[in-house]
Order: sequence, then structure tokens, then C-alpha cells
Amino acid sequence: MKNLTSKQKKILIAIFIVLFIIGLGGGIFLGISSKNNENENKNNIENTSEKSGNEGQKSKKTLTPEMEELKSKIEQDEAGYGNKYQKFEYCKNVYKRKPDRIYFKDPSKNGFFVFEKDDEDFEHLLEVTEDRMAYTTMEDYNLYAFTPDSINTMMKSKDTYIIFDYDNNNLSEGDSEYNKDIIFRFNQNTRLYRLVTYLAYFKELITRENLGKDEFANNTNTTGFRYMMYGDFMD
Repeated sequence: MKNLTSKQKKILIAIFIVLFIIGLGGGIFLGISSKNNENENKNNIENTSEKSGNEGQKSKKTLTPEMEELKSKIEQDEAGYGNKYQKFEYCKNVYKRKPDRIYFKDPSKNGFFVFEKDDEDFEHLLEVTEDRMAYTTMEDYNLYAFTPDSINTMMKSKDTYIIFDYDNNNLSEGDSEYNKDIIFRFNQNTRLYRLVTYLAYFKELITRENLGKDEFANNTNTTGFRYMMYGDFMD
């Protein structure tokens, strides 16, 4: 260093300064990248955990041989049916929007199973239910299957029910956004029954006492036709 000229010393000092700046900048960049990667990984883990929440819940419950057989039958149903789901559009004045939740009442169970709209299988259960409802309206012109039975009647009945339940909050029945609950009874020898029975296997049974509802339907003393065709042919 002693033998270097003044000019050479200045060049070396400039080189050291440049290298120091580059090193400092690189360190800051790596630190930021590491933090971003850490946050990204954390978000991915949280999203994956949230997405697989229902799957994890299912995996905790071991399938019985009966449920294994039912699962296999459902897979056959899905493969054979394809994507030909009918929309339930017959009662537009009553069925205005998707339900906030779906209840299932199996006559062999002393309670109800509930599927919330953020459940993993909610959308598929809804489209299969709509499909069954659509075919029922073609076969049942009196809409007997939509008779708005009371909860006590459902508890004693040997029929199988699905209920579309709505949160109407402060809306009254005269409001255009109001949607009254839809009660639908259907046969057990159907794709819908097999699917909802399998999905309900992973749900907790809710007893009548813990249901938190006095009734689903706002009028349990009318026919299915009058209840579902309100606004079309009825006063």
C-alpha cells in the first residue's frame, strides 16, 4: 500500500466503497426476499389449512363397510349421470336464491344434519337437490312433496326431508328479497338420498331441542301447491 501512488490509492478506496455498497444492498435484498418468502409460505399454509378443513374432518372418521359401499355407489352415480343437472325453476316466486344452509332429516335419525353454504360439498349437494326437485315437479303436479310440514311432524314422519333454510333478518314476507324456507320430501331410492346420507355421515346430529328454530315454514297448515305457487296463482 505504501508503494502505491496517490491515484492508485484513490482507485482502491473507490473499489472498496463500491464493493461495500453492493454487499450492503445485496444483504438488504436477500433479507427482504427471505421475509417475503416466509410470509408467502405462511399464507399458503393458512390457505391450504382452510381449504382442507372439511377434508381433514372427514379423514378423522373411519368409513364403515356400509359407507365404503355407499361411496362406491355414489361414484358410479356421478360417472353415469355426468353433468346433466336440472335447475329448479318451476317456483321462481318462492325459490328466489340459494339457501343459506341446507338441513337433512333422515327418518331413522332423531334429529337433523346441517350443511352451511361455506361447506366444501354444499354447492354439489345443492345442484343434486335442485335436480331432484326439478324432476319431482314434473311428476308431482300438486307439489305434494313440498308440503310445509311442521318440525314435530318431521320428527314423527317416516318420510325423508331436505330443507332450504334462509336468513331473512328484518325482512318481511312482502319484501322482494324475502325467501321463505322450502321443505322438500323425497324418496330414498335416489341419487340425492345416497349423496346426502354419505355427507351427513361426517356431520354431527342436531337434536330438536338444539335446532334453535321454532319452525321452518311460516305456514304449516297449507298444501304444497299453495305454499310453493304463492304469487303465481294464489292470493
